[in-house]
Amino acid sequence: PLLLVFVVIPFPLMVVLLIMGSTAILFLQYDETFDKKQYINWSSGKKYLLPMFLFFILSGAVMVLTIWLVDSSPLFILVREDPQTMLMIAVFYPLFSVIPQGLAYRVLFFHRYASLFSSKWTQILVSAVFFSFGHVIYKSPLVMFLTFIAGLIFAYRYHQSKSYLLSAIEHALYGTWMFFSGLGIYFIASMVN
Repeated sequence: PLLLVFVVIPFPLMVVLLIMGSTAILFLQYDETFDKKQYINWSSGKKYLLPMFLFFILSGAVMVLTIWLVDSSPLFILVREDPQTMLMIAVFYPLFSVIPQGLAYRVLFFHRYASLFSSKWTQILVSAVFFSFGHVIYKSPLVMFLTFIAGLIFAYRYHQSKSYLLSAIEHALYGTWMFFSGLGIYFIASMVN
């Protein structure tokens, strides 16, 4: 991430995410100790679907309330002013951002580095720190804070369910809602600045 911040690697973010996701999937595919069923693992993940949605609804309401109380001008701005862009984000954000990040910061991280942690909570915390640090490119303390909280949620869900699919669904829900509700403007604006 720092190489992007200081423009040491002159690649667009999407190219870096594609390389990151491809590298993670190749490592996992050729690692005989990785249980490939963790990609989907719906038998384990489905029981966490309802709690995941309920927590998302509560969190989504908190996001909207926070925006409304702090500065209501960005509230639902993309939906109001550029619904086509919002639709494109809803389609392409999960494919090009959620999938590679989930593969690297959760699936690969939890598999490759599990032996370094004596506690699941430490591993979840470190995963969230790395996920947050991955967003340093936005040069915003608010973005770093939000992605740390999100990283805790996604890492916990992956650790709990052992289902990358469930964790990716949750990540896509939060990320898309972030743009839908108006918080996404802080990500975009900080990157442009």
